Amino acid sequence: MASATGLPRRVESARNALITYIHDRQLKTGDRLPAYASLRAEFGFGSQTIAAAVESLCRLGVLEVRDKVGLFVADPDAGHLTGRTIAVAVRPLSGSAYAATLAGFIQKLLTERNCRCVTFYQSSDPLDSPAPELDEFPGFEQSLSENGCDGIITLCPLAPAAQAKLAELHLPCCFIGDDDAVTMPISVVIEVNRFIQEAISALKKSDCSNIVQICTSQEQLKLRRQANIDSLIGVSYDGGAAIAEQLLEMPPSSRPDGIVCDDDTVISGLLAQLIARQLPDIAYLPRIATIIHGELQERYPSDKMILFRQDIEEYATLAVDLLLNIVRGAAPKELQLSYRFIPVS
Repeated sequence: MASATGLPRRVESARNALITYIHDRQLKTGDRLPAYASLRAEFGFGSQTIAAAVESLCRLGVLEVRDKVGLFVADPDAGHLTGRTIAVAVRPLSGSAYAATLAGFIQKLLTERNCRCVTFYQSSDPLDSPAPELDEFPGFEQSLSENGCDGIITLCPLAPAAQAKLAELHLPCCFIGDDDAVTMPISVVIEVNRFIQEAISALKKSDCSNIVQICTSQEQLKLRRQANIDSLIGVSYDGGAAIAEQLLEMPPSSRPDGIVCDDDTVISGLLAQLIARQLPDIAYLPRIATIIHGELQERYPSDKMILFRQDIEEYATLAVDLLLNIVRGAAPKELQLSYRFIPVS
């Protein structure tokens, strides 16, 4: 059966293996590849399959055969061919600049590392299904069975049954997300709980005595109870605006003077509504400890902010490199890497 490239599937697999071999070893123009017998042993393909894959790469200008000398790299980037296929599982991106930026960086980094990136979006509501099954990503299971995959990066923790299925298929899967959601052995852990504790401490040093945190769901609230402060629930920009209405309805003496939240979209809605409802005289504006993304360069309309910086590309790079090292057969010293928000002075 022919693949989308017109090549028989085994020939395409051998061609991808050769491309991956070249890029993994950072071979340059003029570098010599091993003899055909060694390539057969390396990749587990027969002589005719290897010969057809080499012929395909020669036509594309990637390889050249020198009579009685051997096989050499002509141009490792000719044809813009990809080697490995990495699946990316993400939540719906609508309304979240952060999620879209993170997914975009992962796709960019995989492409730069000579990988084909295939993205699958969760169809169910993330609030109803915080740890989704594979069938909640339309086309995911079918793609795994029909087209194959070398590894997975997921932006949401997968259900235990989904993890077990991937383990049966011997597919490494790297989760990238908050430390209160980590249930997967290969992870890049974003230290949100550390941020919350440091933010509370900073607010107290700024003489705040009535501090609340904003969570995006009841499930998240349960996971962050250790903060030992009152909490409010709000999702996205509209959720932040609704919290502002709630705060303004409180007696002034009961309103919090400090707020902690790691969701910049919620904080944007909160501040916009607080200011809009009180113009022209803004009598109530709490001190807020939140995050800014190095790539998005948010600007908050308040001079009472305590900010912590996160660089999305930095931990996207950690996740991509961790997964690809495992896919290449390396044995990383750590399978869970941590990322800390940095206080902005």
